[in-house]
Amino acid sequence: MAQARHRYGRGAAMETMEEQNNNLIGNLHEKVIDMKKIALAIGGELKDQNEHLDKMDSGMGNLKQIFSKTMSAMSSLTQGGGSCHMCYLVCFVFVFFLLVKWLIMG
Repeated sequence: MAQARHRYGRGAAMETMEEQNNNLIGNLHEKVIDMKKIALAIGGELKDQNEHLDKMDSGMGNLKQIFSKTMSAMSSLTQGGGSCHMCYLVCFVFVFFLLVKWLIMG
């Protein structure tokens, strides 16, 4: 009879521990589901951010091409040996400021 009580007490303790384990497993399962949702949300956000970065990169590539064309045109303009473009530009700016001064004063 003492052995039966001992077995019953051990069985009840095992049953209680099994219930606790099942509860903990359930809680862990819920946390894993939440973590999966968070990971999927982060993945979606990363995909969106990568798309935005790709769009910005292509836009910057176009600007780089335009800028390089402008710089090559400026380089060819400044390397032209016999041209007086800079003299014309300085004269134009000087006359423009004289005209503005005359309009303001007069």
